Amino acid sequence: MAPSPNVVRAIGGVEINAILNINTLEEDIHQFGFHIIDNFLEPSHFQTLRAMAESFYHDGQFRQAKIGQTQSAVRNNLIRTDEICWLDEPQDNPAAIAFLTKIKDIANRLNQRFFLGLVEFEMHFAIYQPGTFYRKHVDQFATTKSRRISCVYYLNKNWTKEYSGELILYNGDNHQLARILPQGNRFVCFTSDLPHEVHETKKTRYSLTGWIKSRAYAHP
Repeated sequence: MAPSPNVVRAIGGVEINAILNINTLEEDIHQFGFHIIDNFLEPSHFQTLRAMAESFYHDGQFRQAKIGQTQSAVRNNLIRTDEICWLDEPQDNPAAIAFLTKIKDIANRLNQRFFLGLVEFEMHFAIYQPGTFYRKHVDQFATTKSRRISCVYYLNKNWTKEYSGELILYNGDNHQLARILPQGNRFVCFTSDLPHEVHETKKTRYSLTGWIKSRAYAHP
């Protein structure tokens, strides 16, 4: 696969262009804490999921996102200003089923390599309007560490650098690991304890976001 000019990793304090998928999923997660796949789904499935997100938004099904766990979640516009729409597991949507099939394959591979006990997946659509953002945070809650692998699938068309809205990943020492443009049909997964942020976007930005969760903390 050809190098992507839109992905930059910082290794040893030196930023270099990364070649996507040069390593396997398991090696990237172990070495860097994240993995990137372009052209994740068939183009028709990408188009269907994009249209589905737009339809749900225009039907008023999105709500302002909150921070914190469900029962104690609060809105905080200094930290997060996107809107989300939670999704149930699809029964008759081929595009969503194709997406979940890929997620289950990723979970199985990571279970075989790292014995994570991944058995559950939750997901929502997210929309960032121009001027919105999500400041640096981690997806794992302090008291309930059920989220083990975070997943983001981008539903944007013809995204370029001037639109910003990058996903920025950091290591535990607060050094930038990657700055990733939200290009359509691009999938990113990373460990849920990895600090990250969504840079303020200059154009409407759609994604399908979710978490692969551990057996020890799965909902009954």
